[in-house]
Order: sequence, then structure tokens, then C-alpha cells
Amino acid sequence: MPENRFFMSQLSKTQRGRQNSFGFLLQLLARRMDNLMKQKLAGIDIDLKIFANLRMLSDKDGINQHELGRLMEFPEYHTSRNVDALVKAGFAERRPDPNSRRSVLIFLTNTGREKAKQLPKLIAEVNHEFLEVLDIQERQQLIRLLQKAAGIPEDGDLAL
Repeated sequence: MPENRFFMSQLSKTQRGRQNSFGFLLQLLARRMDNLMKQKLAGIDIDLKIFANLRMLSDKDGINQHELGRLMEFPEYHTSRNVDALVKAGFAERRPDPNSRRSVLIFLTNTGREKAKQLPKLIAEVNHEFLEVLDIQERQQLIRLLQKAAGIPEDGDLAL
């Protein structure tokens, strides 16, 4: 990353405040990561919109749509659209829930499982690209601090 000390001294008070804002920095990194992730996912024919759902189903295949949305912390309409997209892409299928006539379970297809197997390497590449400016202790500290801010327990036992 380029050295920004020279530029920081020429920034207005508002600009410096924004560059020290937790929310602004998270959004900036998220947008940059989304853009890189979109590029990488396009190389394996996966849309960013369904990426997180595909990843979650690779860990918890056969859950209902409501549970998928709860685990992802997405609103129901968002989850419904994403499941529709997964089904349309041939990555998932809906099956009746034997325990509830009102609900269906979402299962990855063989194609979906094969696509999901490609995700960990891709995720590691994107994470590395953004974290390579940090040494290993800084990376670990950053992850711990973000987990703390997100309310993830120290044992990491959060359904995400």
C-alpha cells in the first residue's frame, strides 16, 4: 500500500475524521473486498449475491430457508431471492421438510457442492490480498478485535 503520511497532513479536519471513523473504514474495506470478490467469483461463474448462501449451505446443507436467513442475518425477502438464484443456477434445490408441511429444506446439488469446494481457496486469496500489509500478530489482533466488536464469543461458537 502507498505511504499516506504526506497526504494526511493535507487533508481537512472532516477528511481526517472520516479516515479515522470505524464505520467509514469498514465500509471502504467491504466495498473493496466486494469488488475483488466479484472479480474472483466471476472466474468460477458464481454471483456475489449467492456466494455467502452457497458457503453457508456447504457447512449446513439441508436447513430451511428461515434458518439460513437467521444464520446469515439476512431479511427473509433477501434470503428468498438468494435461494431462488441458487436454485435457478442449479446449485441448490428445495425439498419438502418432513417435519413441517409449511417449510422446505434447501440442499446443495452436486454442482453446488463442487462450486462450494472452490470457495475456501478463493476466500483465502482475497483475505491475503487485504491482510498482507499486516504481520501475523497484527492479523490475529485485527481478527480478535473485529470478533469482539461483532459480539462473537471468545470460543468462536457463533453460528456464522
